[in-house]
Amino acid sequence: MKAIRTTISLPPEQLQRLQEMADQYGLSLAWIVRQAVNEFLDRTEKRGQFHPLTSTEKAKG
Repeated sequence: MKAIRTTISLPPEQLQRLQEMADQYGLSLAWIVRQAVNEFLDRTEKRGQFHPLTSTEKAKG
């Protein structure tokens, strides 16, 4: 399957942490983000439901 390019906005702190992780392991930032999205989708599908208002990011806001 061909990948489709997309744009996301991240807080500077998240971007910095992701970039540091990518650098540490010799991976691309795109690879790290794709893995994170896959893990999120897998975890959400296993639970059978998604409650965005109870996520940690929403709770902080």
